[in-house]
Amino acid sequence: MNSLRNQKICLKEFIPDKVLCNDDVNKNYDLSVLDDGIYLMFSYFTDIHNQFGKVGRKEHNLLLPKFIKRNQENFEVLGLLQAEMGKQQDGKIVFCNHEYQIINKVIKWFDKEFNFPKEKWKWYIKVNINEPLDENYKKEIEEKVINYWISKTGLSLEQSYPKKVSYIKNTTNKKLGFYDYGTLIIERKSNLFSQIIKNFVKRTTQNILNYEESEIRSFLRGIIAGESCVEIDIPSKKFRVHISSTNPDEKLIYHNCLKKLGVSSIIYNGDKLIVSKKQNNLQLLKQKLMTLSPEKYNKFLRMMNLYGKFEGLNEWRSNLQKPHNKIPQNKINKIIELHNLHPEWPAWKIAEQVGVSDIKVQRVRKERLIKNS
Repeated sequence: MNSLRNQKICLKEFIPDKVLCNDDVNKNYDLSVLDDGIYLMFSYFTDIHNQFGKVGRKEHNLLLPKFIKRNQENFEVLGLLQAEMGKQQDGKIVFCNHEYQIINKVIKWFDKEFNFPKEKWKWYIKVNINEPLDENYKKEIEEKVINYWISKTGLSLEQSYPKKVSYIKNTTNKKLGFYDYGTLIIERKSNLFSQIIKNFVKRTTQNILNYEESEIRSFLRGIIAGESCVEIDIPSKKFRVHISSTNPDEKLIYHNCLKKLGVSSIIYNGDKLIVSKKQNNLQLLKQKLMTLSPEKYNKFLRMMNLYGKFEGLNEWRSNLQKPHNKIPQNKINKIIELHNLHPEWPAWKIAEQVGVSDIKVQRVRKERLIKNS
């Protein structure tokens, strides 16, 4: 990526010819663009109506930088947006995730590249349970998830929608898990900006195979962080990574991206794209394709440790100077807490609860026993 460090992507390549209307897909507006070499000034007009008909016109303006950086961070976030951003032309940018590190990464990127500050986002939280009938319990969990996300993201309470927490009906879940804080949805209404960003993501995805391998690798990190799950079936010794995509064309693009990086995958019916077999999973490990999501990366490390010893994995371990993502203090505290409550639990069980590898649980337990001795 050093060769690309000072290169730029020109935003002009992703500007729509017309601005689409939110309410009528067949209606659009002429777009004017002024280019001073550093910034792009966009403007378009919409009609204003009342009960008697058209009464005037409203001008809409948007100022964006002409160039953004062409680097690893850019392609990681484009992958995340492709995976987790709403793609409807509804005049909004909507992004969701249940890991605060990923939410913060996206917020920071918009601020850094587009001068789009954190304070402009609106937000709410979705939890995967039925709305509680017990008002005391409802208040308890809402305070828990709201306080969590505010503390982790730095978003303010004033930026939230009136309904800060939403529930779902098509589930049998009645109670929120101890370490479950729901999914944060961030949103910004800006018709033209949303269309430019969605164009940017769509065209990058369609053309990603024409980019350099380092950029494909970064893009896939975002896709995998947003659209994958790690599947561990110990009895059958099936260890694999499942990447979801309901769009057949996009699924084929991801398959070919992996192939270009030396990773074989299998396309199944439905939304399944599967990476399995130890040599393929080893490539996911060596190329750090799983590292953008701390939760998935820790589960993936646990899966790799279940393979035991084989030549490629042993070589990777011997060359590793330090873990890619050191276990944070809050997870160390959770491991100690669970160990105190359930000293008989095996390491893998605590690892599943906390979202780290069992090797890290064993290390924390060992260090704690040494300190207490």
